[in-house]
Amino acid sequence: MLIFLGNFLCRILLPILLLATMPRWASAEADSHRTIHIRGTTAFSSIVQSLAEQYMRSNPSATAVVSGGGTARGYLTLLDNTADVAMVSGTPSEDTEEQIARSGLKLVKVPFRRVAMAPAVHFSNPVNDLSGIQLREIFTGRINNWSMVGGKNAPIKVYVGRPGDGITTTWSEKILGDVDTFTPRAVSADLQERIAAVGRDPFGITYLATESIRNEELKALSVDQVMAGADSVHTGRYTLMAPLVFVTREKPSAEVQKFLQFVNTLSAPISNSVFALPAAR
Repeated sequence: MLIFLGNFLCRILLPILLLATMPRWASAEADSHRTIHIRGTTAFSSIVQSLAEQYMRSNPSATAVVSGGGTARGYLTLLDNTADVAMVSGTPSEDTEEQIARSGLKLVKVPFRRVAMAPAVHFSNPVNDLSGIQLREIFTGRINNWSMVGGKNAPIKVYVGRPGDGITTTWSEKILGDVDTFTPRAVSADLQERIAAVGRDPFGITYLATESIRNEELKALSVDQVMAGADSVHTGRYTLMAPLVFVTREKPSAEVQKFLQFVNTLSAPISNSVFALPAAR
């Protein structure tokens, strides 16, 4: 009799318990599908974080999580499925391209904005302008003393980004070209490390997206007598620009598509240093 009663209660109570818990499971599953993970370039993480916050305000049920790690890491997170969107500021390195090719995964690039890049030095450095040729000679090491470009008689300390860094790749393409490479004496460091290092070093030089130059210890230099700014960029006089590109898998989720559509409807520029892409992409 007790066994029969126990079986009877199980048949009655179990369906009730399942019905009570199913909405929670369904809700959790729906929420997880609406979370967008965005990873990549550190230089633009604050910009994309602002975009994500705007998106979530407009779509209260959605969640967008932004984290850095660098352009190379952004590409790789698409391969290991730890991110839905990569934010990148340059082309992938050869090693990263090989990994993408081996994976067989097709990636789709969605250009979003451009940002001005500029050489940056310690605020006490008397040099205020460098030509494109001087920049190439400094970053290759052929010019190694500030007196050779109108500064003090002191050795130039070059700071560059780590391999795979998007801004570094773009700077190298535009300043060094296909033949030259960074001086072997350059110090390789992450973005914040480079900012801090040049902020302490009166004879240091690096390059940054102008969006990153907020440290009062640093100053951006003009290039060929042209300072990066809204007017010089829009008129085409300033040409040292890096792309901000979103990258997704070939068939992104509906929520990712919704996010990309949202950010591309926003008016531009976002700020005085983050500019709209040309109409022709």
